[in-house]
Amino acid sequence: MRPAAPARHSSASSSSSTYSQQEPRPENPLLLLPSSRAGKLSLGCPVLDRLLSGGLPAASVTEIAGESASGKTQLCLQLALLAPLSPLSASCLFLHSDLPFPLRRLRGLAPKSRPDLLDHVLVAAAHSPSDLISLLSRAHHLLTHHPGRLPVRLILIDSIASLFRADFDASPADLKRRSALFFRISAKLKELAHRHRCVVVVTNQVVDVVEGEAGNTVAWSSGRRVSPALGIAWANCVNTRLFLTRDADGPGGSARRRMKVAFAPHLPERACEFVIRRDGVFGVEPAER
Repeated sequence: MRPAAPARHSSASSSSSTYSQQEPRPENPLLLLPSSRAGKLSLGCPVLDRLLSGGLPAASVTEIAGESASGKTQLCLQLALLAPLSPLSASCLFLHSDLPFPLRRLRGLAPKSRPDLLDHVLVAAAHSPSDLISLLSRAHHLLTHHPGRLPVRLILIDSIASLFRADFDASPADLKRRSALFFRISAKLKELAHRHRCVVVVTNQVVDVVEGEAGNTVAWSSGRRVSPALGIAWANCVNTRLFLTRDADGPGGSARRRMKVAFAPHLPERACEFVIRRDGVFGVEPAER
């Protein structure tokens, strides 16, 4: 709407002030999201950070989906060690359902000059959905009381699908109960993420896509059409989904891995290749392929 025209007999000063008013510029609605105003956690690699426009957003839930050996746990371990060094200056709460916890690999990733980084990784095991809900309920105390250490601002869950392997079948009653647990877990994660400006990362496994199935994210990995486990109900519980795939057609028969942004409120759909080395997970520039 244009500023009102000055009155015919108004003074020069009032006329000038009237015309100095400017229309407010429309804002990108995505910039109004809490995750846009909060910080981001770097993945420790410029190529991967560029893919994600700076890293993983705080005040948001990010899912990393992929088949076994695609790099999900490696990324989580790397994030756990990067959190204390990042602008978040944070400790990490690592909730794992796949046993045993990869402590040797975590120690191998920690820089020799910074063994103290391991002191900022808090680990707990979850064996069922109720275990996870209980741990998340108690996490509020960890996020608000942190004597002698950095505050917890990174929550990692590896993996969500493992918690639902047993005790559920395909009956309508069980599917309804399972969906209710999804929404309860998601609500708790989003509450912690928004209230404490946490980065929340959840890993997920994949299942083979049956012909005729539609609606969920689908990708090719190791010659199979796969989709993240737990279906559409769980897909609606996360803000961002990163899909890791692998194919054995890299140099010398090695695995070629890709990270794809399947969906995100702040990112376009795009992808890049990455490699897993002894010292971590790193993106590959197009010229290096």
